[in-house]
Amino acid sequence: MRKSELSDEQIEQLLSQMPKIKDRRNSREIYQNIELKLEKRKQRTWILPTAAAAAALLLFFIIAPSLMNWQDSADKSVEIQADQSSSSAEIASENKMFEANDNQAELGLKEEIDENTTGQLDEASQNEADIKSKDQISLRSAGADTSATAVYEEDLAGKELLTYAIPDQSAQNIVPVSVLVEEDSAKSKFQLFDENMSRLTEEKWGLLDYYPLKAKFSYNQENRSLTVDVPKDHPYSISSTTELQLERVLANVMGSLDIEKINLATEGQKGIEFSHFGYREEFVPETGNGNLIYYFLYPKGEYSKPFMVPLREKLNSIKDALRAMKENRINDNLQASIPEDLNFEAEELQKGKLMIRFESESEIVDNESTLHAIEAILLTAKEFDFNTVKLENADVDKIGKFDLTAELKVPVAANKRELPIK
Repeated sequence: MRKSELSDEQIEQLLSQMPKIKDRRNSREIYQNIELKLEKRKQRTWILPTAAAAAALLLFFIIAPSLMNWQDSADKSVEIQADQSSSSAEIASENKMFEANDNQAELGLKEEIDENTTGQLDEASQNEADIKSKDQISLRSAGADTSATAVYEEDLAGKELLTYAIPDQSAQNIVPVSVLVEEDSAKSKFQLFDENMSRLTEEKWGLLDYYPLKAKFSYNQENRSLTVDVPKDHPYSISSTTELQLERVLANVMGSLDIEKINLATEGQKGIEFSHFGYREEFVPETGNGNLIYYFLYPKGEYSKPFMVPLREKLNSIKDALRAMKENRINDNLQASIPEDLNFEAEELQKGKLMIRFESESEIVDNESTLHAIEAILLTAKEFDFNTVKLENADVDKIGKFDLTAELKVPVAANKRELPIK
């Protein structure tokens, strides 16, 4: 806006020229008008707070039920959770109490049962043991795991057979034990025999711990002579039994290694002074008459695998030998190798062939007992110069490894055992 160019005096002069305005209302009317306007202003001042308060009150009434319901829900949730915790604790406590009571009841019941049935259980256990014992004494069921005890021709492929004469624990019998070792073209049979002495496990087999022998050996292959050189404190002159054992062992060594003569020495000096045999420079085995007949030795109990032990007896024929094998040798601690109820007839068919025909009442079963009896028959037949044995009229066609429909070859050696791995 453009600034006025009039001076204050000119404006005052103009205003004085304007017509005069006169209010014809009386003072009461003016006062009422003013009071009325003041009343209206007061009313406008209270409208907004009142409206705001009314709106707030209305909002409160709208959301109050929701707040109340939420609070009730929260309270109820807390209350329910507390009730559940309390109930869980009570249930757990009750369960523990019930379990304790049950365990106590069960323990009491078990003690009562044990007390009432101990005699019955003991009796049942005893009956079971008796049954097992009877089962062991009787023949085992057909198809049992039957393994041969001797060495046969088919076992020799790539192997060298070594036979050691080992005394039994009672020092009554000499048991021929056969082991198979790998062939070695660079070593003689005697060298293999000598170096494998220490590998024998006699005690494990139930025999006397006898090897290696307390002596040095030198073998002359040309004249087939063996020198046995013992130390001065050697253990082979303690008694007549120990001297006899050494004599029988050396005799077996001569037979298995095809030795013709054994020279005796003591620490490089010729001869050995024995307390009972006296002074000897060489060993000459006795040449007894008769044939070897095989019986059973059970060093680990009657129902373990037996050893076949040969006894030299003066018998006229294989028939007499087979009959003798049905009898126990009580004085020698040996048992019969043929069951008493196994009846048969033996007949020599031709040179080197033996026929054994079982009688109808004899029950032939594929089990260890029958297998071992057949092996004892084969070993004894070999001593009487038979090469094969034919079994006729048996109830089965096969016993262990033996095919009864064919002729059985006699074994090469008795009592095969395994050496521990090097």
